[in-house]
Amino acid sequence: MRVRLFFALTAASVGLTAAPASADDPTDTLLPSSPWNVDFGETKCRLARFFGEGDDRHLIFFEQSGPANGLGLTVSGKRLKRFRSLRRTSVRFFDEQKPKRTKPFKGDVEGYGPALIFSSMNVRGGTDDSSKKESASGALPQLDPVRGDRVKYIALQQGSQKVRLQTGPLGETFKVMNKCTQNMVRDWGLDVDKHLTAKRMPELKNLAFVSSRIEARYPRRALNKGEQGIFKMRVIVDETGKVTECVVNNATIQDALESPACKTMVQAEFEPALDADGNPFRSYHTTTITYRMN
Repeated sequence: MRVRLFFALTAASVGLTAAPASADDPTDTLLPSSPWNVDFGETKCRLARFFGEGDDRHLIFFEQSGPANGLGLTVSGKRLKRFRSLRRTSVRFFDEQKPKRTKPFKGDVEGYGPALIFSSMNVRGGTDDSSKKESASGALPQLDPVRGDRVKYIALQQGSQKVRLQTGPLGETFKVMNKCTQNMVRDWGLDVDKHLTAKRMPELKNLAFVSSRIEARYPRRALNKGEQGIFKMRVIVDETGKVTECVVNNATIQDALESPACKTMVQAEFEPALDADGNPFRSYHTTTITYRMN
């Protein structure tokens, strides 16, 4: 699996401060070697930053293809070479947080080397909120800058293999991503203000049916080649709950794998979004589609 960068990392600095070095940094810790750089793209928002120097230079980038309280995470560099594909990997963002156990994709970032790719990551947990559920608010989902400010690092571990990238707080970076994804909603021809105060976003009524149909349609050519991949799908849902547009974008690069999900979404049934007064309005629904071989 390949991931390709579509922008120059030196083109647009966010102007955020670097995480300070610590006198007792462990040997598995990499410190920032660039500012955060941002790309407000047509199909995705991306924040990227380098860590380490010379041959030990590593790259982090966060991605969103629309407003969400989670985001995609890719970490690339030579220290990831010994991390095995599909093996359970623990991820932690601050000392008090219970490590998250997950199975990332193993891939390669063009020009930067081996990578671990997480289709969606949510910065939460720890001793004070690990048992609490996400807010039930129906309004436009956004990254939480307060949670972002709790972040100290991104620590990855598989068995004895460890990598820690000293990011420092991410509250300001989350605000930048929220601004970018709100701009995307405007570009889709939708009313951002209505979404920020909405009582309800569109709700998929026949989720089990749609999911099973998409799962059953793993493209045969890609299946035969053993290709895996991550796609981001967006549909526009009108005031009656009908899907009027569908777009699928590659989050990873494959040779044969193309998602047929939009063919299934014509059969999707939604409860429409409701504005602050409870009136249906034109909105959207996004989801991540992951094709993974057993």
